[in-house]
Amino acid sequence: MLDPREPSTETRRADPASAITVGALSIIAVALLAAALLATYTYSTPNVELPLVIAIALLFVVVVFANVLRLAVRHLRPGR
Repeated sequence: MLDPREPSTETRRADPASAITVGALSIIAVALLAAALLATYTYSTPNVELPLVIAIALLFVVVVFANVLRLAVRHLRPGR
């Protein structure tokens, strides 16, 4: 009863949604850095800033929505 348990062959699987979230947030961080650099040098890239910022915002909204949906599914179906 007090003996240590043997290592389980079933290790915890990584959640693919978490991996995708981390990857997407990394891309957002790099894109924000690029947007900051482009905002400094607007004389050479006049029409690139607005589409980049819109794409960053849309990607962030998609990531947040996907995580809220994932949490809702886990809440409604706790066995999965």
